Amino acid sequence: MKNSKIFIVDDNEKNIQVLANTLSDLYEIEYTTDGYDAISWIKAEKFDLILLDVMMPKINGFQVCEAIRKEKSFNDIPIIFLTAKTDIESIVNGFRVGGQDYITKPFNDEELKARVKTHLELKKSKEKLTNVNKWLQIEVDLKTKELSEAYNELKQLDTAKSEFLNLVSHELRTPLNGIIGFTDILKSLIDSEDLLEYIDLLEFSSNRLLRFAHTATLITSLRAKKYKFSPEKLNVVSIISEAEAFSSEIFKNKSIRLEFKKLTSKTDIIADHNLLLDGFKCIIENALNYSPANSIIEITINNDYENLIVSIEDHGPGFSEQALHNIFKPFGYGQQHIDQNIGLSLYLVKLILDAHQSKISAENSDQGGAIVTMYFPTK
Repeated sequence: MKNSKIFIVDDNEKNIQVLANTLSDLYEIEYTTDGYDAISWIKAEKFDLILLDVMMPKINGFQVCEAIRKEKSFNDIPIIFLTAKTDIESIVNGFRVGGQDYITKPFNDEELKARVKTHLELKKSKEKLTNVNKWLQIEVDLKTKELSEAYNELKQLDTAKSEFLNLVSHELRTPLNGIIGFTDILKSLIDSEDLLEYIDLLEFSSNRLLRFAHTATLITSLRAKKYKFSPEKLNVVSIISEAEAFSSEIFKNKSIRLEFKKLTSKTDIIADHNLLLDGFKCIIENALNYSPANSIIEITINNDYENLIVSIEDHGPGFSEQALHNIFKPFGYGQQHIDQNIGLSLYLVKLILDAHQSKISAENSDQGGAIVTMYFPTK
């Protein structure tokens, strides 16, 4: 069965007969001797290739080609011009109006067959590519819809998670604050050393749970981009001193000093006070937990051309190799730390620095101990 249909348009019936005799064994042939008739016919019937004579009365082949190409749906039909003209201007004009090829008269049978076959194969290849592209677009649209639905579902789950954590945090903080308040009252009423020790443990556990609730809620808020950022001009030294005061009891009990080793004259940055304070509290508490008694936590503050650089160094055991690779990931210490708890604090610090478009790094000192360095943009 012949699966390609060729349309011959030539005012010379002898030419049509020659073309048909050459191609009719391979393809289904239709023909006309009139250019206007050809335009109407093409709109009514589907052809796979057009052999179009250039020199015709009433309307020439270039004009017929232009009329065909005005219909977008006919742009994929290959048109081969049949012409006795071999001048460059005519050839260029044929390509300009939308022809794919030309064959000069008189025809060479093998050349004619080869060119027709080539253009039909190209047309079929383009059709296959178009069909593949349509299939791919359908698949892309389908996957896009699935991803969009999955994203919306995740977004809803993330919102629900945030609301749940905020609710849990609130429900925890209210009774915990009450417990902590009553432990202070009990301390003032009880003289027994044993009971006071129990009350201290109760107070310590309550404070720890309260800090965890605050940390989890803040992490969720920062990850969900729902934290209300309030930038203002702040002095880093003042914030560090404020953070130190929150851990004054631990500094005292372990006889540890916080010391400014080097201090630049310019220590102001634009930041959110509460976030920055939380960040420094986390780093100082970590340094305290790992520092041996009677040691020093050293603070170095420098400037480069673009950043205020703050380094906090302790003299503890330093980070493990595994911890250094995962230090700013949630639960990424790679080992249990103080009180057998897996840490979230440096992950929170990383989120706080990200919110300030700042950077943080961690390393071990050559002299022993850990160094956490923060880079706050000043420009």
